Amino acid sequence: MKNALKHRMQNVNVLVIVDAEGRVMYYEDYNDTIISKSIDSIVGRSLLELYPYFEEQEPTVFKAMKARRAILNEYQLLTIDGRVKKALNSAFPLISNGKVIGGLVVSIELDDKIEDRRKKKNLLSRYSFDDIITEDEAFNQALSRLKKIAGNDSSILITGETGTGKELIAHAVHDASRRREKPLFIQNCASIPATLMESILFGTVKGSFTGAMDKEGIFEAADGGTIFLDEINSMPLELQGKILRAIENKTINRVGENQPRDIDVRVIAAANESLEDKVRAGQFREDLYYRLNTIEFRIPPLRERKGDILVLAEYYLEYYNAVMDKQVTGFDQEVKDIFAANRWRGNVRELKNVVEYIVNVKDSGIAAACDLPEYMNRQEERKEGTGRDAEALSDPISRVTGDTLPEKLAEIERSLIEEAFRSCRYNVSRTAQKLGIPKQTLYYKLKKYEI
Repeated sequence: MKNALKHRMQNVNVLVIVDAEGRVMYYEDYNDTIISKSIDSIVGRSLLELYPYFEEQEPTVFKAMKARRAILNEYQLLTIDGRVKKALNSAFPLISNGKVIGGLVVSIELDDKIEDRRKKKNLLSRYSFDDIITEDEAFNQALSRLKKIAGNDSSILITGETGTGKELIAHAVHDASRRREKPLFIQNCASIPATLMESILFGTVKGSFTGAMDKEGIFEAADGGTIFLDEINSMPLELQGKILRAIENKTINRVGENQPRDIDVRVIAAANESLEDKVRAGQFREDLYYRLNTIEFRIPPLRERKGDILVLAEYYLEYYNAVMDKQVTGFDQEVKDIFAANRWRGNVRELKNVVEYIVNVKDSGIAAACDLPEYMNRQEERKEGTGRDAEALSDPISRVTGDTLPEKLAEIERSLIEEAFRSCRYNVSRTAQKLGIPKQTLYYKLKKYEI
């Protein structure tokens, strides 16, 4: 945490500290680049008052305070004194005795001179191979091979369960490539409606549809750099051909445009389910699959890397201690045993969330089983077992206690919704998308089951 902040301070244009209500307590504009106001006229005023453009987008520091975690390298467009500016913001919550008392944000203006400096410092590539934490020998060997491959422009397909760290790997590959001084664009293919995906990826021309403007898409914006298409298994079939053409021909067409545009991008894709199965089912183009799968890198689930569980838990413990100003010093043996036996269906993301929960509820000392989330203390959640027993434990049907069919079905539905809601970090939109149901339906069922 301290090192991350120190690294970013070397290139900072603006540093702002606000209280819990968003009032500016400290303001420093190192290059007089962002806002043309005196310090006396800034301190004590609301951040929303100083930056009226935030009416359309929430300040990064507010997001960090709300989430109680650091938010790094968030890109924002600023309209200040009639001028449009680009900025890269990193924000950190200030927590004392478990309570958010304020926040700190550092902002880097991306004008031409600073953009050059940004490229030299590689600020858009957040992570390198050195940031990947593992003591698993097989995984380390695989990472070493991938690092050698990263210097080429070959397409890479990253496979692995949800929460294993596919985006982290994409960052590391970009950082180790010849494209490291160019941007890395990340797009989750499951997070946007199919009707909007083409315009987001390829851009639009004015008049192509009602309200359309001349706007570049991700492929143009990433020219010279890398595009990471996460959950590409969710990409609509009708768009897959255009992705294939963009990769093979190095050209794209904006929506509503006949003239092709030249691009130079490297595509890294990730899937959280078998693309081979999707190909066999006719849901994914075989030619695109083989084009993306030039290099396949599989991230093993956390349950296959038992030695990494405690290593990662201790790393996140140190991180959240720093973020929340806590002194939780470790885990007792029972917690370690629970960690070792847990199936970690949410992988590293689940482990991270568990440690964050522990530091939220505990101020200091050794974490015990009573400090764990409730579900971790259920016997069936931490029994690993083998063969049919293990399958039963992962199957909601095995835990059904209802007598009638409607009761049994309701229990299964509640279990599935609860697990999906937790794995999506209680985000309604993502949960609804994961379950394949409308948000209104999910809201109804959350209320029905008191989740």
